[in-house]
Amino acid sequence: MSQSAELRLSQEDVEKQERLEHTDDVSSEEIENVLPQSRGVAHIEAIRDTMLHVSSGTKVKVLLCASILVCAWVSVLDSSTTYAYEPFATSSFGKHSMIGTVTIARTIIASICRPIIAKIADLTSRPHTYILVVTLYTVGYIISAAAQDITAFSAGQVLAGIGFAGIDLVNSLIVADLTPLKWRGLLTSFLATPYLINTWFAGLISDAIVKRNWRWGYGMFAIMIPVVIFPAIGVLLWLDRRAQKHKKLALATSKLKQNIGPIVKRTWVNIVWAALIEIDVLGLLFLGFGFSLLLLPFSLASGASNGWKNPSLIAMMIVGGLLLITYGVYEVYYAPIPSMPRRVLFNRTFIMSVCIDVVYLLAGQIGDLYLSSYVYVVTDLSTQNWTYFNNTLTMALCGFGVVAGVIMRITHRYKYMQVAGLAVKIIGYGLIIRPKGTVPNLASLVMNRLLIGTGGALSVVASQVAAQASVAHQDLSLAMSLLSLWSNMGGAVGAAVAAAVWQRDLPGYLNEFLPSNSTDLVPTLYGSFAAIKEYPESSPIRQAGIKSYSYATHDFFIIALSLSFIPLICACFQTNYFLGNTLNAVDVDPETGKKEPVEVEEPKTKLDKLAAFFNRKMG
Repeated sequence: MSQSAELRLSQEDVEKQERLEHTDDVSSEEIENVLPQSRGVAHIEAIRDTMLHVSSGTKVKVLLCASILVCAWVSVLDSSTTYAYEPFATSSFGKHSMIGTVTIARTIIASICRPIIAKIADLTSRPHTYILVVTLYTVGYIISAAAQDITAFSAGQVLAGIGFAGIDLVNSLIVADLTPLKWRGLLTSFLATPYLINTWFAGLISDAIVKRNWRWGYGMFAIMIPVVIFPAIGVLLWLDRRAQKHKKLALATSKLKQNIGPIVKRTWVNIVWAALIEIDVLGLLFLGFGFSLLLLPFSLASGASNGWKNPSLIAMMIVGGLLLITYGVYEVYYAPIPSMPRRVLFNRTFIMSVCIDVVYLLAGQIGDLYLSSYVYVVTDLSTQNWTYFNNTLTMALCGFGVVAGVIMRITHRYKYMQVAGLAVKIIGYGLIIRPKGTVPNLASLVMNRLLIGTGGALSVVASQVAAQASVAHQDLSLAMSLLSLWSNMGGAVGAAVAAAVWQRDLPGYLNEFLPSNSTDLVPTLYGSFAAIKEYPESSPIRQAGIKSYSYATHDFFIIALSLSFIPLICACFQTNYFLGNTLNAVDVDPETGKKEPVEVEEPKTKLDKLAAFFNRKMG
């Protein structure tokens, strides 16, 4: 094919996409037929077909599932233990208050990278994306383990955070690629079930490592993750190779050829440039730098000269705000392929899922960012029991995530379950609100974690399945990554607000409540939460620390409770799709271009008949 013909085909395809992006009333059928299928999507569909028809299909499926589950188990062990090392790591540099800054930076950068990783998975393949993110994860934790200052530690955490987010995304993406909607919630929630096991011995691991050296807590995962993820990568590459060998990726059966004609050989420069445009790397850079510059000053103000009057902080916030405005203008008017196209932006189901999860994490970070340190100071828990407490929320999220999946499998719906979950979460926040300066008892703190975890599980799993059901397979990775991106941005805003309030209020409370002859301890007690617990519980210094922490966290709990009503309202406007045998609720037949009929199973048992009756009333 000539170069002019190639350009003509490319221009026609771009014009088709632009028409879709700027037309409000466009059908899912038209989207599916016009947008070309990406290489990664074609490969994973071929892998799925090969896995279903290969002679050793059952063994292959078991091996792939086991590999992904083991990978998820080690990832869960990471988050169950490394969470406890961060306060000790930052305190070893005399920078405990920098937890907020590290959290903001890691969250924003890792979130911005999720759409990029998702697009890489679409442009290349799922197994090659696995290799990339595991490399980032491993290098990041090596840097953190060897860090000699807070700067190197933060850099390693950010890099490892990108890798961790990528591993989590690819795990979830493969599950979504290979399972129908009726099983999606249950199988996705299984990826988090290792928390139910790790919770009971993660405390023993973290306690032993903290007593020796927190650095090994990060270093061991730099070794473990590459080892356990290798089988999953190997299985996927083998299936991909077998699919190519049996011509399952033949262009005659690919929508790519139907839409843009024969493939033309391109140079690496053309390929990289086209990939950067598809990823919308410029728009995501505007978004990432904008949020970073806008939010980081909240956690840096306390350590800056003249606080909020520091010219550098003022400049960061102004530039950050301008970059966010630039991002909006660029995405609407100039981006060749926007990171959030109109077919997604005006998808009510997806937008409601985003709104619910954004405010969910916003409230969660405000209420929970310093809760772990607060509980460590105000209770007499050992490091092991304190780690168990920290994992209580996660254990509830994972356990009831499976329950949520079972409910969706039986009822084939999710909306009213989500509403109920969000209501339970509100009750959880209300349990720990006390008069200022009063410490809730340990039972209330534990019930708070359990109720918030239960309600959060019902809501989060519902949002994930709803967002995935509302888009075609070609947009699946985009929808999953954008939901995660904006949700984590909500969490980053919450962390920024909490860090700013904490750094503003805690030193003042310590100055106010410490005995007059101990005020010189304020920098030490503020910089390291563990230093407070070194004093006996009955000592005036320990009591002053407890009172200061109680005052500093009181407003966090009230704000979190107030914000939690917003997701509940949004959930009432959520679409309640039927979860059937299709990969999503908007699939179309590639031959006819019409929406595939929903396959409704005939009820067989009494439980199935009850679920069918429930569906008729609730659908």
